[in-house]
Amino acid sequence: MKHPDIHTPKRHDIPDDPTASEDDSAFLTAEGMEAVIDLGSIFSSAFSNIKPLYRSKNGPTQLFTATRYGKRFVLKGLKGEYLDDPLFRLALAKEFEIGFSLDHPGVRRTLSLENAEGLGQVIVLEYIDGRSLDSLLRSESISRQRGREICMDLAEGLSYLHGKQTLHRDLKPSNVLITHQGATVKLIDFNLSDNDNFIIFKNPAGSGKYIAPELREPDASASPASDIYSLGVIAGEIAERSSDPGLMKAASLCTHADPDRRAEGLAMLRDGRFPSSTAMSLDRIISSSWLTYLLTAVSTALASFIAYHYITR
Repeated sequence: MKHPDIHTPKRHDIPDDPTASEDDSAFLTAEGMEAVIDLGSIFSSAFSNIKPLYRSKNGPTQLFTATRYGKRFVLKGLKGEYLDDPLFRLALAKEFEIGFSLDHPGVRRTLSLENAEGLGQVIVLEYIDGRSLDSLLRSESISRQRGREICMDLAEGLSYLHGKQTLHRDLKPSNVLITHQGATVKLIDFNLSDNDNFIIFKNPAGSGKYIAPELREPDASASPASDIYSLGVIAGEIAERSSDPGLMKAASLCTHADPDRRAEGLAMLRDGRFPSSTAMSLDRIISSSWLTYLLTAVSTALASFIAYHYITR
């Protein structure tokens, strides 16, 4: 389906890496970032300066940046071949309703669902001037303090989602943005999210190594614990990048095989109660097998001494 009101961008003009962030600033070329000054558009309710931002490689969605009233937004809609498909239109409406119900500084704001000229129905999203956590992990070293701050912010945002009876279901570094100004951490992309208000699209979802193992079982269903597992994998990557054994301990709890144990790791991440290196060393010593053997030997020797002393008394 052609869109007569805008030029359909060439395929290579739209990034289609499914692992990349929707809002990674690297997607925008210098040409794409140029602001076309049109004083008339500042006072118009119509979107202008529409630029391609992201195109899902295998999925039905695509994103654009646009301006209205002199402010930049992100528009998320369906590819042309999916515009008239009722199932995908329903999925877009579900994503909007879930996003619109969320109001937290650690979650990207969903502003409206409306028709944009030449694009069809789109979700209007807050534009975030930042980069993806995925990009940060690939390109820079992270200090322990910054790594812990990112994980605590993510844990707080995830706790908020769960408090709203909402599951993210696709938590991964490319769905986390960090603003250039203020380094605020934002959860994005609620395409696969779910809550109890809906009865559609209930199948397990997620991406690669971030999917909780129980979701791979027959008749599996997502839960807050499966989101916590994804968070734990991310925290583990940050801990490895920042050489932080305390953070790694919290990450290991979040990815515990027993889903019920994962809440302990979430609490550690949210509250910043990371064990010190000394405490972790003591814990390893206490839990080690050689200490068990040593205590057994000491106990045996002590019992033998007492018995000998009693007999020869």
